[in-house]
Amino acid sequence: MAESVSYMGRIKLSKRILAYLGFFLLGAVLSSIVWATCQFFVYRNLSMRINYDYIIYGDSEKVFVKNGLTGFIDFAGENLSDAIYFALERKGLNIFIKSGRYDVSSSILLRNVSNLKMVSDGAELQFNGGSLILRGEDYEESMNNLIEGLTFINGSIIVENSFMTTIRECVFKDSDLGIVFLNTNTWTECTLIENCYFENVKKCIVFKTPINNGTESYANTEIKRCNFKLTRENSVAIHVEAKANFNEGLLQNIRIWLGHSNETNQIGILIEGSMLNTLLHNVVVESFAKDPNEIYGIKIGQYGESPILGQGVVFLGNFTKNIDNSFNKWLYGVGSCFKFENISVPVGLNNTYGDPCEITPPKYLYFSISNLHIKILVEGKFSENEVITVRLKLKFIDESYSKDLTKNFNSAATIWSDHEDLLTILPTMNIISSLTLDAKTNTASSDVKVYIWIYGQFN
Repeated sequence: MAESVSYMGRIKLSKRILAYLGFFLLGAVLSSIVWATCQFFVYRNLSMRINYDYIIYGDSEKVFVKNGLTGFIDFAGENLSDAIYFALERKGLNIFIKSGRYDVSSSILLRNVSNLKMVSDGAELQFNGGSLILRGEDYEESMNNLIEGLTFINGSIIVENSFMTTIRECVFKDSDLGIVFLNTNTWTECTLIENCYFENVKKCIVFKTPINNGTESYANTEIKRCNFKLTRENSVAIHVEAKANFNEGLLQNIRIWLGHSNETNQIGILIEGSMLNTLLHNVVVESFAKDPNEIYGIKIGQYGESPILGQGVVFLGNFTKNIDNSFNKWLYGVGSCFKFENISVPVGLNNTYGDPCEITPPKYLYFSISNLHIKILVEGKFSENEVITVRLKLKFIDESYSKDLTKNFNSAATIWSDHEDLLTILPTMNIISSLTLDAKTNTASSDVKVYIWIYGQFN
């Protein structure tokens, strides 16, 4: 009888424990559901322009990754880099980082990622000298990536071997580097930097000398509506290093401030590589230096190639020089002047024109016929009844030619082209890419020499 009572008591006790355990588990499940539901409703409207795969946010202790589809928390970690890696490992390419301050202990490497959209409403990333790195094994492995709305404090973005990267509405503060382009294999082209601000950054945008198997090309990069405030000694807003080609690009609606708290060794645009056919439009460089020491708006190095200075390029305030062109490089721009002097034109014999001499302007500029002046010098001893014919043709951008303009000489002379003559060979509508000149004599031999001088302006 006693054993039966003891056995029944144990059964009742076991049922009570199971009941308590069930209530505990039910409470834990309900608490998780309530917490996740709260998270869902608090952050459900974070999407700004796209639907996000993952939403990252943090508190004083943890960084969380919320699934944009389910609304539940998929990950909680101690730092931002782990959260980003978690999202990318699960093929999350649309990532929103909620505003807040995040300490980033090391660089974040995004290797061989394409079509990534990492967007924020002003999250501050304290990088401690590190970088967010977009790196492709070659440009085909890193394409169409977007970084938007982040503030980088003592940190930078490195774009390596990538195609069509967009960096928009980002802020860079208190760092040695802002945005760095680097080619280590193939090239980095067609990048857009837009609506960004740089303050107290030593080198804001840098096109690096290529290394390893990288080419020199950073072509078709566009930098638009960006502002640069240089405050340190030896600071540069835009630096094109040696053997780096920032060609066929655009700088538009840019403003660079120099000489705020330091009046020594500051440069708006430093060109040690090439900026051929990159257009500067509405670019303002303003110096606040009262006693400038090595303060330059633009500085062109020994092997530098200058851009095209378009409309609205302005230098305000005091500079050591607006443009430091110590190595006498050609400066290109709409309306810039040129001269080609003492060019020898071969004379063909027996009424056959000699080899043509083609006069071509610097790359990506064109002749303006309205400001073109041509001098023809014919010298030497003419034989009896000898006639020298000098022929001029306009070559157009589509490889077509104008009709001929000829001048005949039966004695040594110097003439200037008649402006009305030039107008007669103008096309109805085309762009002059070069001038071709050749000459001939009607005799079997000749001692006559022909030389050409051309002066004018470029379009």
